Amino acid sequence: MHTVILSKAVQIIAIVGIGVTLTTSTTDAAEAWSDWGSIAGIEAGWVEDTIAVYHSKPVVNPDNCSVTGGGYATNPSDPGHSLFHTVALGAFLNTKEVHLLISGCVFSKPRIIGIGVR
Repeated sequence: MHTVILSKAVQIIAIVGIGVTLTTSTTDAAEAWSDWGSIAGIEAGWVEDTIAVYHSKPVVNPDNCSVTGGGYATNPSDPGHSLFHTVALGAFLNTKEVHLLISGCVFSKPRIIGIGVR
C-alpha cells in the first residue's frame, strides 16, 4: 500500500512539476524531450544543490553542451530544481519510466527543465 501511495504522489508531483516548469523557466534554445526510458543512475552534490541523471536512452542535447557522457543536470538556480530531484528519485526508486525535458546547459551538461513519469 505504501508503494501505491508513493507512486501516486510521484505522479502528482511530476504533473505539478511540469506545469511549474512550463510557466517559470527560461530557455536558451528549443526545448527537446528525451525518449521514454528508465533512470539508470543519479549523482548528487559537488557542493551545489544539483543532481545528474543518467538515462537509459541516448542523450538529447539541443544546445550542444560539451559534456555528453555525464548524464543530464539540474540547475540550482532554477525554481523547480528541488522538485525535479524528488520526481527523479521517486521514479528511480519505483522503476518508473521517465522522459526529460531538456533546454540549455548547466555544468556543461544538458539541463533538465522538466520530468514526466509514467
